[in-house]
Amino acid sequence: MTALLPRLFRPDVLPLAELMALCLDGQLYRVGDSFATLDTPDSAALRAAAFASSAPSHVIADRGTAAWIHGARAAPSHRPQVCVDARSRGGRIPPEFDGRQTTLSRGDVQLIDEARVTSPARTALDLLCVDGRFSPDAAAQVLYLLDRAGVPVSSIKSRMRGSSRTNARRYLARADQLSARARSVLRPFPGPTRSSR
Repeated sequence: MTALLPRLFRPDVLPLAELMALCLDGQLYRVGDSFATLDTPDSAALRAAAFASSAPSHVIADRGTAAWIHGARAAPSHRPQVCVDARSRGGRIPPEFDGRQTTLSRGDVQLIDEARVTSPARTALDLLCVDGRFSPDAAAQVLYLLDRAGVPVSSIKSRMRGSSRTNARRYLARADQLSARARSVLRPFPGPTRSSR
């Protein structure tokens, strides 16, 4: 009779030192703050389950955490990034989370495994509108998320024009840069040139 192993191991199941040793031995790999066996496929559902195992049920994974769950980045944020809808009354956000209140529209949130996560298009919008420097890595994540959502950059620009966000002009300039980058990435390969003989 074979025993069924859990899909994810957390430090409340085995001590962290043992889990890390199993990683070094090549028997487990890290999934956020959890660990999975090598025969467990890495997927959005697995990453969402890892997030849900340590997050309160009323919070929604957003920004960097949502980008990680959707596969746009290799590792989650150092502090899980979450939000709550400003229109709903929910519980407080624990201090170990990078949390915020925001207004969410229909279609902005989806359920993946046990976790509520901002959709790829909403995650792209949130990453585009972060304060501070907009790195090439962040731009690549936004383009990946838009591609996954099947949404062109122009639709994000339209949504930003109708928004009351402060710094909207700066974010629209970023979207213009993304449009140019997307065109250069998607330009067809010119093919081999014929050499004259």
